Amino acid sequence: MRGVYFKNMKWQAAIKVDKKQIHLGTVGTQDEAARLYDRAAFMCGREPNFELSEEEKNELVKYTWDDFLAITRNTITSKKQRKVGSLRHNKADLFIGDTEMVNGGGSSNSDDGDVDTSVS
Repeated sequence: MRGVYFKNMKWQAAIKVDKKQIHLGTVGTQDEAARLYDRAAFMCGREPNFELSEEEKNELVKYTWDDFLAITRNTITSKKQRKVGSLRHNKADLFIGDTEMVNGGGSSNSDDGDVDTSVS
């Protein structure tokens, strides 16, 4: 797939613009990276890996290239921070749950911490 590569055990998306490679973001799956590239390709007038919906195209035409990059990177960063925060919270839940079990009470329920990292 164009604009997608696997590096440091993560999927990354990038596109070349004016002879410069621009890192678009690091995501969890190859499909997410391809779709991230596809939105950037649309913004640059290039062929995507997958066809974008009319809704996506109509949303993208509202932005300049710089706005698109800022929004894309902010969205990915926000989702990573939520995921890290969620994982820390879950570890605290597990510790509290173990303490309750040792003291003879209760059980612990924890979320698995999965967060959707797709960018739309």
